[in-house]
Amino acid sequence: MDDYVPSLDPPFLPTEDGDRLNPSSVLLDTTAYISAAAVSNATTAKGEMSTGAPIQISFCLARPPRLSYLCAHFPGPVLGPSVGTVFGPAPGTPAARCVRDPPLVISTHADLALLRVNIPGSLCVNTHDAFDYLVYNARPRPGASSLDLLPKPTGFPRFRDQDAAVVRCSGSRYVIAVLRTTRNPLEFQLQLYDSDTRRWTSTPLTLQAPERDKVLHIPEDSDAEPLFHNTTKVITLESTTVGWVDLWRGILFCDVLDEKPVLRDMPLPKPARCNRASFCRRSPYGHRDITVVTLPDDQPTIKYVEMGIRPGAVPSSRRRQVHHQYSSSESDDNDEDDAEHYWTATIWSMPVPIASWKDWTKDCTIDVANIVIDNPRHCELLRNVDPEEASPSVTLNRLLTAYPTLGLGINGEVVIYFLSKVDQMAREGWVIAVGAKESKLQGIAKLDDRKNFSFRRYYCPTEISKYLTKATGEAGRLVRTRLSGRK
Repeated sequence: MDDYVPSLDPPFLPTEDGDRLNPSSVLLDTTAYISAAAVSNATTAKGEMSTGAPIQISFCLARPPRLSYLCAHFPGPVLGPSVGTVFGPAPGTPAARCVRDPPLVISTHADLALLRVNIPGSLCVNTHDAFDYLVYNARPRPGASSLDLLPKPTGFPRFRDQDAAVVRCSGSRYVIAVLRTTRNPLEFQLQLYDSDTRRWTSTPLTLQAPERDKVLHIPEDSDAEPLFHNTTKVITLESTTVGWVDLWRGILFCDVLDEKPVLRDMPLPKPARCNRASFCRRSPYGHRDITVVTLPDDQPTIKYVEMGIRPGAVPSSRRRQVHHQYSSSESDDNDEDDAEHYWTATIWSMPVPIASWKDWTKDCTIDVANIVIDNPRHCELLRNVDPEEASPSVTLNRLLTAYPTLGLGINGEVVIYFLSKVDQMAREGWVIAVGAKESKLQGIAKLDDRKNFSFRRYYCPTEISKYLTKATGEAGRLVRTRLSGRK
Protein backbone atom coordinates (compact mmCIF):
# COMPACT_ATOMS: atom_id res chain seq x y z
CA MET A 1 0.00 0.00 0.00
CA ASP A 2 3.01 2.28 -0.48
CA ASP A 3 1.27 4.05 -3.38
CA TYR A 4 -1.58 5.29 -1.23
CA VAL A 5 -1.83 8.85 0.07
CA PRO A 6 -1.39 9.03 3.85
CA SER A 7 -4.22 10.45 5.92
CA LEU A 8 -3.43 13.83 7.47
CA ASP A 9 -5.11 15.59 10.34
CA PRO A 10 -6.46 18.87 8.88
CA PRO A 11 -4.67 21.97 10.19
CA PHE A 12 -6.18 24.05 12.96
CA LEU A 13 -7.58 27.37 11.71
CA PRO A 14 -7.50 30.12 14.35
CA THR A 15 -10.92 31.25 15.49
CA GLU A 16 -9.94 34.90 15.22
CA ASP A 17 -9.47 34.45 11.47
CA GLY A 18 -13.05 33.30 11.16
CA ASP A 19 -14.33 36.12 13.33
CA ARG A 20 -12.86 38.71 10.97
CA LEU A 21 -13.52 36.83 7.77
CA ASN A 22 -15.43 38.43 4.94
CA PRO A 23 -16.93 35.28 3.38
CA SER A 24 -17.33 36.79 -0.09
CA SER A 25 -14.06 35.27 -1.34
CA VAL A 26 -11.43 32.86 -0.02
CA LEU A 27 -8.27 31.18 -1.25
CA LEU A 28 -9.02 27.46 -1.49
CA ASP A 29 -6.44 24.68 -1.34
CA THR A 30 -7.25 22.60 -4.42
CA THR A 31 -6.18 19.26 -2.90
CA ALA A 32 -8.21 17.93 0.01
CA TYR A 33 -7.04 16.52 3.30
CA ILE A 34 -8.01 12.90 3.88
CA SER A 35 -9.12 12.29 7.45
CA ALA A 36 -8.95 8.78 8.86
CA ALA A 37 -11.36 9.80 11.62
CA ALA A 38 -15.00 10.67 11.09
CA VAL A 39 -15.12 14.47 11.33
CA SER A 40 -17.77 16.97 10.32
CA ASN A 41 -18.96 20.57 10.63
CA ALA A 42 -21.89 22.64 9.38
CA THR A 43 -20.75 22.27 5.74
CA THR A 44 -20.41 18.49 5.67
CA ALA A 45 -22.10 16.83 2.69
CA LYS A 46 -22.58 13.08 2.40
CA GLY A 47 -22.76 11.07 -0.80
CA GLU A 48 -21.79 7.82 -2.48
CA MET A 49 -19.05 6.78 -4.87
CA SER A 50 -19.76 4.69 -7.97
CA THR A 51 -18.81 1.58 -5.96
CA GLY A 52 -21.56 2.35 -3.45
CA ALA A 53 -19.01 3.35 -0.82
CA PRO A 54 -19.86 6.45 1.26
CA ILE A 55 -17.92 9.71 1.14
CA GLN A 56 -18.07 12.92 3.17
CA ILE A 57 -16.76 16.35 2.14
CA SER A 58 -16.40 19.30 4.53
CA PHE A 59 -15.17 22.86 3.99
CA CYS A 60 -13.11 24.88 6.47
CA LEU A 61 -12.75 28.58 5.68
CA ALA A 62 -9.95 30.95 6.61
CA ARG A 63 -9.11 34.56 5.99
CA PRO A 64 -6.82 34.94 2.93
CA PRO A 65 -3.94 34.57 2.41
CA ARG A 66 -4.33 31.61 4.77
CA LEU A 67 -5.71 28.72 2.73
CA SER A 68 -9.22 27.43 3.20
CA TYR A 69 -9.47 23.71 2.55
CA LEU A 70 -11.61 20.63 2.01
CA CYS A 71 -11.53 17.58 4.22
CA ALA A 72 -12.58 14.22 2.77
CA HIS A 73 -13.54 11.20 4.84
CA PHE A 74 -14.27 7.73 3.48
CA PRO A 75 -16.25 5.86 6.17
CA GLY A 76 -16.09 2.11 6.42
CA PRO A 77 -14.05 -0.52 4.55
CA VAL A 78 -12.87 -0.24 0.97
CA LEU A 79 -15.29 -1.59 -1.65
CA GLY A 80 -14.91 -2.53 -5.31
CA PRO A 81 -13.75 -5.31 -7.65
CA SER A 82 -10.07 -4.94 -6.72
CA VAL A 83 -10.63 -5.82 -3.05
CA GLY A 84 -9.04 -9.14 -2.16
CA THR A 85 -7.16 -9.49 -5.47
CA VAL A 86 -3.39 -9.98 -5.75
CA PHE A 87 -2.65 -6.28 -6.20
CA GLY A 88 -5.69 -4.89 -4.41
CA PRO A 89 -6.34 -4.08 -0.76
CA ALA A 90 -7.30 -6.78 1.70
CA PRO A 91 -10.98 -7.10 2.64
CA GLY A 92 -11.86 -4.92 5.61
CA THR A 93 -9.11 -2.36 4.96
CA PRO A 94 -10.36 1.16 5.83
CA ALA A 95 -11.20 3.02 2.63
CA ALA A 96 -9.35 6.13 3.87
CA ARG A 97 -6.09 4.14 3.70
CA CYS A 98 -6.63 3.08 0.06
CA VAL A 99 -6.65 6.41 -1.82
CA ARG A 100 -3.93 6.97 -4.43
CA ASP A 101 -4.67 10.65 -5.13
CA PRO A 102 -6.35 13.12 -2.78
CA PRO A 103 -9.67 14.62 -3.94
CA LEU A 104 -9.06 17.60 -6.21
CA VAL A 105 -11.08 20.77 -6.76
CA ILE A 106 -11.31 21.15 -10.55
CA SER A 107 -13.64 24.15 -10.76
CA THR A 108 -15.95 26.32 -8.66
CA HIS A 109 -18.76 28.66 -9.64
CA ALA A 110 -21.29 30.34 -7.34
CA ASP A 111 -22.36 27.67 -4.82
CA LEU A 112 -20.85 24.73 -6.71
CA ALA A 113 -17.54 22.88 -6.66
CA LEU A 114 -16.57 20.18 -9.17
CA LEU A 115 -14.42 17.51 -7.51
CA ARG A 116 -12.35 14.67 -8.93
CA VAL A 117 -12.13 11.85 -6.40
CA ASN A 118 -9.91 8.80 -6.69
CA ILE A 119 -11.93 5.65 -6.01
CA PRO A 120 -10.43 3.99 -2.90
CA GLY A 121 -8.71 0.73 -3.81
CA SER A 122 -8.74 1.41 -7.55
CA LEU A 123 -5.91 -0.23 -9.50
CA CYS A 124 -6.44 1.76 -12.69
CA VAL A 125 -4.40 4.82 -13.58
CA ASN A 126 -5.60 7.85 -15.59
CA THR A 127 -8.85 6.26 -16.78
CA HIS A 128 -12.52 6.82 -16.00
CA ASP A 129 -12.43 3.67 -13.87
CA ALA A 130 -9.97 5.27 -11.43
CA PHE A 131 -11.98 8.39 -10.61
CA ASP A 132 -15.43 9.64 -9.80
CA TYR A 133 -16.62 13.19 -10.44
CA LEU A 134 -18.84 14.77 -7.82
CA VAL A 135 -20.47 18.19 -7.54
CA TYR A 136 -20.65 19.77 -4.10
CA ASN A 137 -23.76 21.96 -3.67
CA ALA A 138 -23.18 24.51 -0.89
CA ARG A 139 -26.01 25.56 1.39
CA PRO A 140 -25.88 27.98 4.35
CA ARG A 141 -28.08 25.83 6.58
CA PRO A 142 -26.02 23.30 8.60
CA GLY A 143 -26.24 19.82 7.11
CA ALA A 144 -28.05 20.97 3.95
CA SER A 145 -25.09 20.81 1.52
CA SER A 146 -25.11 17.86 -0.86
CA LEU A 147 -22.90 15.77 -3.14
CA ASP A 148 -24.01 14.73 -6.63
CA LEU A 149 -22.26 11.78 -8.30
CA LEU A 150 -21.92 12.40 -12.03
CA PRO A 151 -22.37 9.62 -14.59
CA LYS A 152 -19.15 8.99 -16.44
CA PRO A 153 -18.98 10.22 -20.04
CA THR A 154 -18.81 7.36 -22.52
CA GLY A 155 -17.01 7.30 -25.83
CA PHE A 156 -14.22 9.64 -24.70
CA PRO A 157 -11.03 9.23 -22.72
CA ARG A 158 -10.89 10.97 -19.36
CA PHE A 159 -10.87 14.73 -19.80
CA ARG A 160 -8.08 16.89 -18.43
CA ASP A 161 -8.83 18.74 -15.21
CA GLN A 162 -7.94 22.12 -16.73
CA ASP A 163 -10.44 21.65 -19.59
CA ALA A 164 -13.55 21.45 -17.39
CA ALA A 165 -15.77 24.04 -15.71
CA VAL A 166 -18.87 23.80 -13.55
CA VAL A 167 -21.47 26.48 -14.32
CA ARG A 168 -24.48 27.38 -12.19
CA CYS A 169 -27.53 28.07 -14.37
CA SER A 170 -30.99 29.20 -13.27
CA GLY A 171 -32.64 27.51 -10.31
CA SER A 172 -31.03 24.23 -9.29
CA ARG A 173 -29.68 23.51 -12.77
CA TYR A 174 -25.98 23.33 -13.52
CA VAL A 175 -23.78 22.10 -16.35
CA ILE A 176 -20.24 20.76 -16.69
CA ALA A 177 -18.55 22.13 -19.81
CA VAL A 178 -15.44 20.54 -21.32
CA LEU A 179 -13.68 21.79 -24.46
CA ARG A 180 -11.57 19.13 -26.20
CA THR A 181 -9.03 19.69 -28.92
CA THR A 182 -8.96 17.58 -32.08
CA ARG A 183 -6.38 16.86 -34.76
CA ASN A 184 -7.53 19.95 -36.63
CA PRO A 185 -6.26 23.00 -34.70
CA LEU A 186 -9.46 24.99 -35.36
CA GLU A 187 -11.93 22.19 -34.61
CA PHE A 188 -13.07 21.29 -31.09
CA GLN A 189 -15.59 19.13 -29.26
CA LEU A 190 -17.82 20.73 -26.63
CA GLN A 191 -18.69 18.04 -24.11
CA LEU A 192 -21.58 19.02 -21.85
CA TYR A 193 -23.20 17.45 -18.81
CA ASP A 194 -26.65 18.81 -17.87
CA SER A 195 -27.94 18.20 -14.34
CA ASP A 196 -31.54 18.40 -15.59
CA THR A 197 -31.13 15.46 -17.98
CA ARG A 198 -28.22 13.74 -16.17
CA ARG A 199 -26.69 13.07 -19.57
CA TRP A 200 -23.47 13.94 -21.37
CA THR A 201 -23.65 15.30 -24.92
CA SER A 202 -20.99 16.26 -27.44
CA THR A 203 -21.13 19.03 -30.04
CA PRO A 204 -18.48 19.72 -32.72
CA LEU A 205 -17.37 23.35 -32.87
CA THR A 206 -15.24 25.13 -35.45
CA LEU A 207 -13.48 28.41 -34.77
CA GLN A 208 -14.47 30.53 -37.76
CA ALA A 209 -12.49 33.71 -37.07
CA PRO A 210 -9.19 33.09 -35.26
CA GLU A 211 -7.65 36.34 -34.04
CA ARG A 212 -4.57 35.39 -32.04
CA ASP A 213 -2.23 34.78 -34.97
CA LYS A 214 -2.78 38.39 -36.04
CA VAL A 215 -1.60 39.66 -32.66
CA LEU A 216 0.57 37.00 -31.02
CA HIS A 217 2.74 35.32 -33.61
CA ILE A 218 4.35 32.02 -32.69
CA PRO A 219 8.17 32.39 -32.81
CA GLU A 220 9.58 30.99 -36.04
CA ASP A 221 12.57 29.48 -34.23
CA SER A 222 10.42 27.66 -31.68
CA ASP A 223 11.85 24.22 -30.88
CA ALA A 224 8.45 22.59 -31.34
CA GLU A 225 5.31 23.88 -33.01
CA PRO A 226 2.84 24.59 -30.18
CA LEU A 227 -0.86 23.86 -30.37
CA PHE A 228 -3.10 26.62 -31.64
CA HIS A 229 -4.81 26.41 -28.25
CA ASN A 230 -3.77 24.59 -25.08
CA THR A 231 -6.16 25.27 -22.22
CA THR A 232 -4.44 26.04 -18.93
CA LYS A 233 -7.40 27.54 -17.05
CA VAL A 234 -11.16 28.03 -17.43
CA ILE A 235 -13.12 31.16 -16.44
CA THR A 236 -16.88 31.73 -16.26
CA LEU A 237 -18.69 34.97 -17.04
CA GLU A 238 -22.00 36.33 -18.31
CA SER A 239 -24.40 33.67 -17.13
CA THR A 240 -23.46 30.57 -19.14
CA THR A 241 -20.51 31.94 -21.11
CA VAL A 242 -17.29 30.02 -20.47
CA GLY A 243 -13.76 31.00 -21.45
CA TRP A 244 -11.05 28.38 -22.01
CA VAL A 245 -7.75 30.18 -21.48
CA ASP A 246 -4.40 29.43 -23.07
CA LEU A 247 -2.22 31.57 -20.79
CA TRP A 248 0.27 32.09 -23.60
CA ARG A 249 -2.04 33.00 -26.45
CA GLY A 250 -5.68 33.73 -25.77
CA ILE A 251 -9.20 32.82 -24.69
CA LEU A 252 -11.86 30.80 -26.51
CA PHE A 253 -15.31 32.00 -25.40
CA CYS A 254 -18.59 30.14 -25.84
CA ASP A 255 -22.12 30.39 -24.49
CA VAL A 256 -22.41 26.70 -23.71
CA LEU A 257 -26.23 26.69 -23.49
CA ASP A 258 -26.79 28.55 -26.73
CA GLU A 259 -28.94 26.58 -29.18
CA LYS A 260 -26.10 26.82 -31.69
CA PRO A 261 -22.94 27.43 -29.64
CA VAL A 262 -20.18 29.43 -31.34
CA LEU A 263 -16.51 29.77 -30.40
CA ARG A 264 -14.95 33.22 -30.32
CA ASP A 265 -11.23 33.95 -30.07
CA MET A 266 -9.80 36.74 -27.89
CA PRO A 267 -5.99 37.18 -27.76
CA LEU A 268 -4.29 38.07 -24.49
CA PRO A 269 -2.15 41.21 -24.18
CA LYS A 270 1.26 40.98 -25.81
CA PRO A 271 3.91 39.58 -23.46
CA ALA A 272 6.26 41.95 -21.69
CA ARG A 273 9.57 42.52 -23.44
CA CYS A 274 11.44 40.51 -20.81
CA ASN A 275 9.18 37.48 -21.50
CA ARG A 276 9.12 37.50 -25.29
CA ALA A 277 12.04 35.12 -25.71
CA SER A 278 10.19 32.50 -23.62
CA PHE A 279 6.86 32.97 -25.41
CA CYS A 280 5.28 29.54 -26.12
CA ARG A 281 8.53 27.85 -25.07
CA ARG A 282 7.94 27.30 -21.36
CA SER A 283 5.01 26.70 -19.07
CA PRO A 284 3.04 29.91 -18.46
CA TYR A 285 1.84 28.81 -15.01
CA GLY A 286 4.76 30.30 -13.12
CA HIS A 287 4.18 33.93 -14.06
CA ARG A 288 0.64 34.36 -15.48
CA ASP A 289 -2.94 34.16 -14.25
CA ILE A 290 -6.42 35.29 -15.25
CA THR A 291 -9.75 35.55 -13.47
CA VAL A 292 -13.12 37.33 -13.50
CA VAL A 293 -13.82 39.76 -10.66
CA THR A 294 -16.80 41.92 -9.78
CA LEU A 295 -15.81 44.97 -7.77
CA PRO A 296 -18.39 46.69 -5.53
CA ASP A 297 -20.87 48.71 -7.62
CA ASP A 298 -19.19 47.61 -10.83
CA GLN A 299 -19.66 45.20 -13.73
CA PRO A 300 -17.70 41.92 -14.06
CA THR A 301 -14.20 42.45 -15.42
CA ILE A 302 -11.57 40.05 -16.71
CA LYS A 303 -8.28 40.59 -14.88
CA TYR A 304 -5.01 39.26 -16.27
CA VAL A 305 -1.58 39.40 -14.61
CA GLU A 306 1.91 38.80 -15.98
CA MET A 307 5.09 38.69 -13.92
CA GLY A 308 8.38 39.97 -15.28
CA ILE A 309 11.86 40.84 -14.07
CA ARG A 310 13.98 43.95 -14.04
CA PRO A 311 17.63 44.56 -13.11
CA GLY A 312 18.22 45.89 -9.63
CA ALA A 313 20.90 45.78 -6.96
CA VAL A 314 23.96 43.57 -6.34
CA PRO A 315 22.89 39.93 -6.70
CA SER A 316 22.99 37.06 -4.28
CA SER A 317 23.60 33.49 -5.42
CA ARG A 318 19.97 32.74 -4.59
CA ARG A 319 18.68 35.42 -6.95
CA ARG A 320 20.99 34.22 -9.74
CA GLN A 321 19.20 30.88 -9.46
CA VAL A 322 15.81 32.60 -9.64
CA HIS A 323 16.87 34.69 -12.63
CA HIS A 324 18.19 31.64 -14.46
CA GLN A 325 14.88 29.84 -14.01
CA TYR A 326 12.41 32.63 -14.80
CA SER A 327 14.30 35.02 -17.06
CA SER A 328 13.56 34.83 -20.77
CA SER A 329 17.18 35.62 -21.59
CA GLU A 330 19.26 32.77 -23.00
CA SER A 331 22.52 34.68 -22.81
CA ASP A 332 25.46 33.37 -20.80
CA ASP A 333 26.99 36.83 -20.55
CA ASN A 334 28.50 37.21 -17.08
CA ASP A 335 27.49 40.86 -17.09
CA GLU A 336 23.97 39.74 -16.22
CA ASP A 337 25.23 38.65 -12.80
CA ASP A 338 26.22 42.23 -12.02
CA ALA A 339 22.62 43.08 -11.15
CA GLU A 340 20.01 41.40 -9.02
CA HIS A 341 16.73 40.83 -10.81
CA TYR A 342 13.58 41.95 -9.04
CA TRP A 343 10.13 40.80 -10.04
CA THR A 344 7.28 42.94 -11.28
CA ALA A 345 3.61 42.10 -11.86
CA THR A 346 1.45 43.93 -14.39
CA ILE A 347 -2.35 43.73 -14.28
CA TRP A 348 -4.55 44.19 -17.36
CA SER A 349 -8.35 44.55 -17.55
CA MET A 350 -10.99 43.63 -20.12
CA PRO A 351 -14.60 44.81 -19.61
CA VAL A 352 -17.46 42.33 -19.79
CA PRO A 353 -19.22 41.83 -22.17
CA ILE A 354 -16.11 41.48 -24.30
CA ALA A 355 -15.85 43.36 -27.58
CA SER A 356 -12.35 43.77 -29.01
CA TRP A 357 -8.75 42.86 -28.23
CA LYS A 358 -8.05 46.59 -28.23
CA ASP A 359 -10.16 46.90 -25.06
CA TRP A 360 -7.37 45.42 -22.95
CA THR A 361 -6.13 48.22 -20.67
CA LYS A 362 -3.15 48.22 -18.33
CA ASP A 363 -4.24 48.85 -14.73
CA CYS A 364 -0.98 48.97 -12.84
CA THR A 365 2.46 47.44 -12.34
CA ILE A 366 3.62 46.24 -8.93
CA ASP A 367 7.37 46.29 -8.28
CA VAL A 368 8.62 44.17 -5.38
CA ALA A 369 11.09 46.90 -4.43
CA ASN A 370 8.23 49.37 -3.92
CA ILE A 371 5.81 47.21 -1.92
CA VAL A 372 4.69 48.99 1.24
CA ILE A 373 5.20 46.97 4.45
CA ASP A 374 3.66 48.93 7.33
CA ASN A 375 2.07 46.21 9.46
CA PRO A 376 4.30 45.25 12.45
CA ARG A 377 3.00 41.68 12.34
CA HIS A 378 4.01 41.33 8.69
CA CYS A 379 7.45 42.73 9.49
CA GLU A 380 7.90 40.17 12.25
CA LEU A 381 6.79 37.31 10.00
CA LEU A 382 9.30 38.33 7.33
CA ARG A 383 12.08 38.50 9.93
CA ASN A 384 11.20 34.93 10.93
CA VAL A 385 11.50 33.85 7.30
CA ASP A 386 15.10 35.09 7.14
CA PRO A 387 16.44 35.77 10.67
CA GLU A 388 19.80 36.91 9.28
CA GLU A 389 18.21 39.82 7.40
CA ALA A 390 17.09 42.80 9.48
CA SER A 391 15.08 44.50 6.74
CA PRO A 392 11.65 42.97 5.91
CA SER A 393 11.75 44.68 2.49
CA VAL A 394 15.07 43.05 1.61
CA THR A 395 13.73 39.66 2.72
CA LEU A 396 10.68 40.11 0.49
CA ASN A 397 12.91 41.12 -2.43
CA ARG A 398 15.09 38.04 -2.09
CA LEU A 399 12.38 35.42 -1.80
CA LEU A 400 11.88 33.14 -4.76
CA THR A 401 8.44 34.32 -5.88
CA ALA A 402 6.14 33.09 -8.66
CA TYR A 403 2.65 31.73 -9.43
CA PRO A 404 0.62 34.96 -9.22
CA THR A 405 -3.06 34.35 -8.45
CA LEU A 406 -5.65 37.10 -8.82
CA GLY A 407 -8.51 37.48 -6.38
CA LEU A 408 -10.49 39.88 -4.22
CA GLY A 409 -9.18 40.91 -0.82
CA ILE A 410 -11.03 41.47 2.43
CA ASN A 411 -11.77 45.08 1.49
CA GLY A 412 -13.16 44.13 -1.91
CA GLU A 413 -10.10 45.29 -3.87
CA VAL A 414 -8.02 43.32 -6.35
CA VAL A 415 -5.22 41.34 -4.69
CA ILE A 416 -2.41 39.25 -6.14
CA TYR A 417 -1.42 36.17 -4.15
CA PHE A 418 2.13 34.91 -4.72
CA LEU A 419 3.88 31.69 -3.73
CA SER A 420 7.24 32.47 -2.11
CA LYS A 421 10.12 30.38 -0.81
CA VAL A 422 13.65 30.99 0.40
CA ASP A 423 14.80 28.84 -2.52
CA GLN A 424 13.26 26.25 -4.82
CA MET A 425 14.44 23.27 -2.76
CA ALA A 426 13.12 24.62 0.53
CA ARG A 427 10.21 22.69 1.98
CA GLU A 428 8.61 25.68 3.71
CA GLY A 429 6.57 28.09 1.62
CA TRP A 430 4.40 31.16 2.12
CA VAL A 431 1.45 32.76 0.37
CA ILE A 432 1.96 36.53 0.16
CA ALA A 433 -0.92 38.90 -0.59
CA VAL A 434 -0.24 42.27 -2.25
CA GLY A 435 -2.99 44.83 -2.86
CA ALA A 436 -2.98 46.04 -6.45
CA LYS A 437 -4.32 49.54 -5.79
CA GLU A 438 -1.74 50.69 -3.24
CA SER A 439 1.00 48.10 -3.82
CA LYS A 440 0.76 47.20 -0.16
CA LEU A 441 1.55 43.93 1.60
CA GLN A 442 -1.78 42.69 2.97
CA GLY A 443 -0.83 39.36 4.48
CA ILE A 444 1.56 36.43 4.80
CA ALA A 445 0.52 32.86 5.52
CA LYS A 446 2.68 29.77 5.91
CA LEU A 447 1.70 26.72 3.89
CA ASP A 448 1.18 23.30 5.43
CA ASP A 449 4.43 21.70 4.28
CA ARG A 450 3.21 18.22 5.16
CA LYS A 451 1.57 18.20 1.73
CA ASN A 452 2.21 21.59 0.08
CA PHE A 453 5.99 21.51 -0.14
CA SER A 454 6.89 21.62 -3.84
CA PHE A 455 7.08 24.85 -5.85
CA ARG A 456 3.76 25.02 -7.70
CA ARG A 457 0.30 26.58 -7.44
CA TYR A 458 -1.78 24.89 -4.73
CA TYR A 459 -4.83 27.10 -4.55
CA CYS A 460 -7.55 28.99 -6.38
CA PRO A 461 -9.77 31.94 -5.42
CA THR A 462 -13.44 31.07 -5.00
CA GLU A 463 -16.69 32.73 -3.95
CA ILE A 464 -18.31 29.51 -2.73
CA SER A 465 -17.68 30.88 0.76
CA LYS A 466 -20.65 33.24 0.25
CA TYR A 467 -22.89 30.21 0.57
CA LEU A 468 -21.10 28.66 3.56
CA THR A 469 -21.66 31.29 6.23
CA LYS A 470 -21.51 28.69 9.00
CA ALA A 471 -18.05 27.46 7.99
CA THR A 472 -15.96 30.09 9.79
CA GLY A 473 -14.51 30.32 13.28
CA GLU A 474 -15.94 27.94 15.89
CA ALA A 475 -18.85 27.00 13.60
CA GLY A 476 -16.44 25.76 10.96
CA ARG A 477 -14.24 23.68 13.23
CA LEU A 478 -14.18 19.98 12.40
CA VAL A 479 -15.33 17.75 15.24
CA ARG A 480 -15.35 14.00 15.60
CA THR A 481 -18.70 12.42 14.88
CA ARG A 482 -20.29 9.04 15.31
CA LEU A 483 -21.39 8.32 11.79
CA SER A 484 -22.35 4.98 10.35
CA GLY A 485 -20.47 3.59 7.41
CA ARG A 486 -23.40 4.22 5.09
CA LYS A 487 -25.10 7.38 3.89
